[in-house]
Amino acid sequence: MQPKKFYYHNLGYWFLLFIVLVIAGFYTTYFTRLSEPTPGIIHIHFVLMALWLIMLIAQPFLIKYKKLSWHRILGKASYVVVPFLIISGFLLIRNEYYRNLDGLNQAVITGQKLLNPDEILKQVAATPIGLFYLTWFMVFYCLAIRNRRQSPKHARYMLATALTLTGPTVDRIVGIYFHIYTVAGLSSYIISFLIIDLVLALLLYLDYRNKKETKTLRTCLLIYTIGQFLYYVLPTFDWWAEFMKFIMLPKP
Repeated sequence: MQPKKFYYHNLGYWFLLFIVLVIAGFYTTYFTRLSEPTPGIIHIHFVLMALWLIMLIAQPFLIKYKKLSWHRILGKASYVVVPFLIISGFLLIRNEYYRNLDGLNQAVITGQKLLNPDEILKQVAATPIGLFYLTWFMVFYCLAIRNRRQSPKHARYMLATALTLTGPTVDRIVGIYFHIYTVAGLSSYIISFLIIDLVLALLLYLDYRNKKETKTLRTCLLIYTIGQFLYYVLPTFDWWAEFMKFIMLPKP
């Protein structure tokens, strides 16, 4: 089998792995708690993400079996699903931000923590992982749509978009099942970061070896690595807490 068919022609099969990751990652934190009171935005976001995952898996199969008209219809349907997915994702991030903020304020009131208002804001803004994955998702989806008429580029950008699912799933698996929260002094998010980088690096090597265009994957890898670096650096600046406070307004 030709390498290009192995990792692009059969992308649908590889995307099926995300179903396993979603079930494993969200089984404890979501599926087992469906009967408990839960903010509606969590359910809305999960349904939209499930729709996106179905579309993500279906598209490569529609190409593989030459159902191009259905591929185009589903692609246009994503123009509706994705904006709502992005909005729900942001609202979910904002909901989590204020939940953590209220928790820290309550801990200060009860004497469990000694923090001033600035320290509270800085602490609650210290791990903006959801915001980074949402930004990556938006960037790569827009690049994929912009290059929708150039199949090689489109497929690679969609792959980069799909890799944003790695964070929310792998991060939960690592924490829940393996109780790993830090690696070499860094948050355990570094594990999913490295998985994404390794996948892109491997595909980049295969493209290079098979004399395929490499600019697209180099761009994807660069965007991811810059974002990963900024994730650990930006929260160290005082202005970051104020920035997070501003973009999270108004309080739900």
